[in-house]
Amino acid sequence: MPRRIPDHVRERSFCARKMLGRGARYHHPFDELLDPDDARRRRTGARVMGDHLVVLHSAVRACAGYSRHDAPSILLDGASIARDTEHGRAITAQLTRRHGTLEEAIEAGIFGLGAAGLSKGIRRQARAACEDYFYSRLGLTPSDELGGREAIVDGLELMPDPMYRALEDVVERVVDGDYEELRVLSRDRLEVEDMRRRVEDDCPESLVLPPRGVYWVEAVAKSDDPEMPGWAYFFDLWTETGPARLHIEGELEESGERFTATLDDILP
Repeated sequence: MPRRIPDHVRERSFCARKMLGRGARYHHPFDELLDPDDARRRRTGARVMGDHLVVLHSAVRACAGYSRHDAPSILLDGASIARDTEHGRAITAQLTRRHGTLEEAIEAGIFGLGAAGLSKGIRRQARAACEDYFYSRLGLTPSDELGGREAIVDGLELMPDPMYRALEDVVERVVDGDYEELRVLSRDRLEVEDMRRRVEDDCPESLVLPPRGVYWVEAVAKSDDPEMPGWAYFFDLWTETGPARLHIEGELEESGERFTATLDDILP
């Protein structure tokens, strides 16, 4: 029998990256954009590709209390690996900056938004949202050093085998550098050279296949949009010593007891 997917995962939507408080809605002025023309940047759709965490996930995921579901994010156009898109310009610029401390990581995120062409008003609100989340909510300080190894949590529920097999197929192709097949899995939206550059030049590491025990249900979220049924995934790639700098995002389409995976982006 396939493993049952818990209700708390079934109820999580693609729109998971909202600024929420523990147990209650968390409100921040970042939701109140100054320019009405920028209202499209609010995270309201069931889209995965283009939803940009302002501070790099890989830089801060080991911070005490951090959750990518709660961290400030903004909708940017395009895939991050394509340098001619908003999302691509933001990430490309961000990767050139220091991430030794939390203050530097936040500064790099705002620098990236500037490179993407976002207005000063939005950048000010993004900075305020990040400082409120990391400093006020999590109790961290600007001088906190980053780069520590994230603790591997035991006891989390594993995703069902059909979902795991579909996702592992994508991971294996990234590990093997099979960019032509990954282009097919992206429905021809991601270019081979862009993927190669991200994996081999931007964030070079010796990737390996992750153990089965880290394919947790927390890596997936079910769509709440009837016009876009399916699942979104956000999954860290792996090295011999633990999570890699890069993660992959995409969708899992369910058909009977099987899942088919697509790839939307490869991000740090």
